[in-house]
Amino acid sequence: MRVKFKSRKRVSRSFFKLFILLIIAISSFILVFKIFYNNLDIELDSNAYLNYLVNDAYSKFSLSDLTSLSSTEFLLKYSFGIEKFNSGTPDVELTSPVVSEVEDTKVTNEEPIIYIFNSHQTESYRADFADEFNINNTVYLASHILKEYLGDLGLSAIVEENNIVDVLNTNGWKYGSSYKASRILLEQAKKDHPSLRFFIDLHRDAASYERTTVTIDDKKYAKIMFVIGLKHENYAPNLALANDLNERIKSFNADLTRGVMQKDNAGANGIYNQDFDPNTILIEVGGQYNYIEEVNNTLKAFANILYEYFQGEQ
Repeated sequence: MRVKFKSRKRVSRSFFKLFILLIIAISSFILVFKIFYNNLDIELDSNAYLNYLVNDAYSKFSLSDLTSLSSTEFLLKYSFGIEKFNSGTPDVELTSPVVSEVEDTKVTNEEPIIYIFNSHQTESYRADFADEFNINNTVYLASHILKEYLGDLGLSAIVEENNIVDVLNTNGWKYGSSYKASRILLEQAKKDHPSLRFFIDLHRDAASYERTTVTIDDKKYAKIMFVIGLKHENYAPNLALANDLNERIKSFNADLTRGVMQKDNAGANGIYNQDFDPNTILIEVGGQYNYIEEVNNTLKAFANILYEYFQGEQ
């Protein structure tokens, strides 16, 4: 009996030693990996990373999505992980015939007619998982989302790719001169693309989440607000355009818009480059507390509204 007891005791000690060695080995591996990872210098630009996301996601896509999602929705779902992107079109019934027109006939433009830019290019939305991967939810990303939706409708648009901060630094200007910087890019874009005839400066507001968000049929949207400067003589066409688009948004859902803000007070820019062309507008889509999904919902609806507007212009 005494021998058996000693034998069992030795087995227990051996098992305990093995367990301790295993814990030490795992801890050492984790520590070495962490040190190696922290000191590993990987440079990967946003485009390369997005390409990786899309290529990786496409190997895991659902076959049903190929038929049920538009190209833009497919991209957003499998690159940004945005599942709840339905904007109410066609889930929300429109009072105007935007959807039926889009399905029956499409405007096709080989040359770009819409220029989207951001005078305040670094304005950001609410942080989410994408920030961890250096994908910033900014108005610049929102501009690309709008471009994609317009392209789905046959409206060719371009987004200003140049960095506003670089223009400011080159000229020795402060942040307050952002509109001067974007004016340079605006004029150059028109020279490079004479076909452009509609110019959108996309911003986001700094208001509270309650003021910039609306729920329509259980989906959250970032509210739109138009800003028109009155400190130049020919502001009337800009104001008329903003009022027109605002009324079209109200026909979709009156709660989606915060209206048209007219600025001529001291301290305000008061022009916003809208003297450049009668079809130049400034829109604020949501605010700093909105999620990119909510911005996405709004931009899809707004793209349809712009499509309706251009249909009427032909």
